[in-house]
Amino acid sequence: MLLRKILFSLLYTGLIFPAAAVAELVAEEPVDDKWGVNLVLEDAVHASVNGQVTHGDGLHVRLVKGHCKKGNLLTFVYSYTDHPEIEQLQGRYVPTDFMGGEVVVKIIYTSPFLMGHRAVIDMGWASIAELQAILAKKNPISMEYKDSPELKITDYFDIPHNSWSNEGVKAALNRAVTMCSKL
Repeated sequence: MLLRKILFSLLYTGLIFPAAAVAELVAEEPVDDKWGVNLVLEDAVHASVNGQVTHGDGLHVRLVKGHCKKGNLLTFVYSYTDHPEIEQLQGRYVPTDFMGGEVVVKIIYTSPFLMGHRAVIDMGWASIAELQAILAKKNPISMEYKDSPELKITDYFDIPHNSWSNEGVKAALNRAVTMCSKL
């Protein structure tokens, strides 16, 4: 009986399983046009915001367990275009206009999705401080995919642009770092 009281007391006070630590590792409920920590996995945490042109094509910063001071900037492109070679975009590089500057991004992969296809776009890695500075610079954050001599991306993506709010980006990235360090 005494052992039960001690265990209950330790659990109740949070000394064995701190309630705050457990609660922090729960994904936040998404709020339109506001950054949040919306995805918590076993080995990664994603801070993200919905797309303003294509809602489901969010902008994500992925933090990986053990490397929480850097983030991988990712986004998605959903397209109805039925190009017969869309799945061959995997590994291809595409020029973009990202927030007024030219940035080359990599299409990690494409796959059938709903009534079209979805491409996952890797925009690179940077420190959390750099990402906070870049993403907080301009509201909205914007990106447009550009055709190049090697690839006419507008043959594959029916909506070749998107934008995202930067509201709450710095705070969300700080929360994501804290959560990532507890993985």
